[in-house]
Amino acid sequence: MLKEYLSSMKIFEALDDEEISAVAGIAHHRNVESGIHLFHMGEEMINFYFVVSGNVKIYRIDEEGREQIINFFGKGEMFPHHAVFRKDPYPASAITAEDSEVIFISKKDFEDVIRREPEIAVKLFHYIGELIIDLQHRLQEKMLKPTDEQVLLLIRRLAYAHGLVLRDGRREITLKLTKQEMANMIGLTRETVNRNISIFRKLGILEIGSTGLMIVDLEALEEYI
Repeated sequence: MLKEYLSSMKIFEALDDEEISAVAGIAHHRNVESGIHLFHMGEEMINFYFVVSGNVKIYRIDEEGREQIINFFGKGEMFPHHAVFRKDPYPASAITAEDSEVIFISKKDFEDVIRREPEIAVKLFHYIGELIIDLQHRLQEKMLKPTDEQVLLLIRRLAYAHGLVLRDGRREITLKLTKQEMANMIGLTRETVNRNISIFRKLGILEIGSTGLMIVDLEALEEYI
């Protein structure tokens, strides 16, 4: 199961069968209940993780004690990305937002595999490059986009990463977030996010379903942007 799952991950898609087998040989599987920390900010970074099912929240606590949500990682995603090549402590904390299933790999064991199979590291550079470009795009969004587009771009990311495609083609975001949590993710106030969501609902871009989850019309969203 570990080999099959890891071979489906984008970070490992360029590895051949022998290389995937080597990585799977050091991977571990774990079922984690909701509300359990996988690691805390500042701790030694000893593992990196893949989400098989569920959701994991990555967050920091600022100097004033406020929570700043960095991201949510769901099925098929890896975190922290930079753990593969860096030795610094965890830059944020990770807690399960619901009952989750994860695979984790020890950095030390992974480094030992790379020493035996150095071609793996070369193949991983392409994936890391894509992550850097994505980060640059997000920084540009924050610096150059008006607040309404920042909110919509966040909703679009959530719809693709955590969206269930409905019969009419719209996507239901299965991750239930408060307006404050959404605001924390993009550095805006709750009032700004709430105001913009109200506008998007009137425009037909968004709908709040009976379960409280957001339903997104991506075609209408793209037309607005």
